[in-house]
Amino acid sequence: MSTITIFITVCWRLLRETMCFLLTVACFFQLQSGAVYAEPITKGDFVALLERTHPIFEKERLTPLIEEAAQQSYLGEVDWNLSSSLTWSRDEPTITAFSPDLTNALSFQTGVNKLFWDTGGSLSATYSINRNSNIFEQTPLFPYPDQFYENSIELQYSQPLLRNRGGRLTRLEYDLKAYDVDVAGIQAAENIEDFLVDTISKYLDWVYLEEQKKIVARRLSLSRREFERTQRKFEAFLVDSADVMRSKDALNTWRQNLGLVESQLSALKSELSTLVQTRALLTGEPDFDLYALLRPDPLASAKRQLENNSRLLRILELRKKQLEVNTAGVKETGKPDLSLIAAVTAENADENKWDSFNLDKTGASLGLQLSVPIENTTAKANYQRNRLQMLQLDKEKEDTSLSLHASLSSLHTQLTKLIGVLELNREQIESARLRTIEEIKIYEQGRGDLTFVIMSRDNEEGAKLAYAENALNYQKLWLQYQALLDKLYDQE
Repeated sequence: MSTITIFITVCWRLLRETMCFLLTVACFFQLQSGAVYAEPITKGDFVALLERTHPIFEKERLTPLIEEAAQQSYLGEVDWNLSSSLTWSRDEPTITAFSPDLTNALSFQTGVNKLFWDTGGSLSATYSINRNSNIFEQTPLFPYPDQFYENSIELQYSQPLLRNRGGRLTRLEYDLKAYDVDVAGIQAAENIEDFLVDTISKYLDWVYLEEQKKIVARRLSLSRREFERTQRKFEAFLVDSADVMRSKDALNTWRQNLGLVESQLSALKSELSTLVQTRALLTGEPDFDLYALLRPDPLASAKRQLENNSRLLRILELRKKQLEVNTAGVKETGKPDLSLIAAVTAENADENKWDSFNLDKTGASLGLQLSVPIENTTAKANYQRNRLQMLQLDKEKEDTSLSLHASLSSLHTQLTKLIGVLELNREQIESARLRTIEEIKIYEQGRGDLTFVIMSRDNEEGAKLAYAENALNYQKLWLQYQALLDKLYDQE
């Protein structure tokens, strides 16, 4: 093998390895910067990206969880509660004929208590131990220990018979909070849907600007070819300089239009890229048929769907049920408080500390406790307030229902009418295309003016742009229509 051949082989290998290295480095930095060419992004892909990256979804989903945690806090009312106390006392009685002149006492008490939701009753168990030291300045008339110990156990149960029977008041706040949990979940879905209407509208703007860019780019290409052709004709003395200037003006106009569209498109893509937190949108393209129209159901059917699916109406229904439960609780507070109280005790006192633990003295009690609110002012005022709130809620539901039906009728009418407008747009595009063909034919025959050719082409492209804009309006109206029927976001 010659020296030249070896030299060429070595150089080729070095060049190939250098190119591979540079390509690897370029790919690495391309991946690091996020500037990768993404697949076309459908509307579903766009929404999926939003759900995966935008914080509003997690923020709204936390709302019902927060309310649920607040509801669970009311369960603490039925927990076992442990209490204890340690007390030292010094007592000098006013009459000392039959009692010590000075008593020092040290006592310790501990116990547990529990509330029962199913019955409204409460159970308590208490244990206490006391040590008493007595001081006598004179000998007492009757024997009295200088020091003794006392132990006792008491078990007591209280059962309401009228107010709070069955634990209605005990668990009222917990039951009321359950409605707040449901409302929070529905409202969170409504907030997410409102956000989606806004962001998907921006996605549709992206689709429209891409379509507008294609239309303007095609018109610019025609203007460029027309300008080049006119220049050739001018050089061949077939047309005058006025036609050259007209074609150049048209070319510059569409250059400006394309630059304006591209600037709007770049700004929008930057905004969407920030929203979904990925740079793929900067190089990607939308995959959505702007001209594919979904037709609304008949208005009567849409109104039935609105009544059945509206989240706003469901929230108002839940609030009304919550007020009904609260009203029942208010009625409960107006009842007399009649409670059955039963208690049993075991106790003993002795000078010997250990003998005092022999609890051989027992006792029992059974009684009724009655408390009757004479004026019942608070319960009456709360009941009146709840009644007025329910009347107000009924009117609010009527108002909301009327507003929703009015919006539905308006959107339904606009969608229906816009379908006819889009059909006229298609006819206008075809008419403008045929007119352009005729104007070009007349101009080529020398019987027309280039101005009319340019105007005809501008009209054709203008008709296409109007068609795209009206299609965008239809898609946005359809988006609002779906959101009004609460079909845009599935909270499940």
